[in-house]
Amino acid sequence: MASRSETTRAESKPAKKTAAAFVARRVALTLGTAAAAGLTAGKKEKRLSGRAHEQLFEAASARSGLDGSDLLEYALAKVALEDDFAEKLISLEGSIDRDIDFGL
Repeated sequence: MASRSETTRAESKPAKKTAAAFVARRVALTLGTAAAAGLTAGKKEKRLSGRAHEQLFEAASARSGLDGSDLLEYALAKVALEDDFAEKLISLEGSIDRDIDFGL
């Protein structure tokens, strides 16, 4: 019979693989969506240079599994594709008659 620590270690390995696979899929879907939206068409001609907080960079790199320009491209895609639901909802304020009967 396996000891408790052996069982815990054995159970955590598939969880790590599953989490890594999920992150890799999320990265791929984000970059794929950016490509489908035409955001990555053509040659890479924009050169960027800058400084970042070490902890921020390390956390983003660890979470995404990316580094360097791949991490930067992924971060830009996330911002470019960011959900604008809140802005759209707020813009609808006052567009529905307050006296409307929703039948509730």
